[in-house]
Amino acid sequence: MKTYTRIPLEVEALFSREGRLRPIRVHFGGKAFAVEKILSVTHRCPQVVACVAPVEYTLQIEGVHKKIYYEGDTGTWFSVRESTG
Repeated sequence: MKTYTRIPLEVEALFSREGRLRPIRVHFGGKAFAVEKILSVTHRCPQVVACVAPVEYTLQIEGVHKKIYYEGDTGTWFSVRESTG
């Protein structure tokens, strides 16, 4: 059976003049990873963890596509990790 865990993230982000939130660097595991490209931005909740109306960012980081989420109501960033157990 697969289980999923919500992983809190520290994210450096900028607000554009138009009010758009743009992540530029993700901190995880004691390292900082530059966001090379924002591939998509959608309002979507991952069905496998509890969350409140987050924005899903699909990013390219070190050539790999990653999904991170921003919950505006709580001001928190997170990712989702799958594990088997």
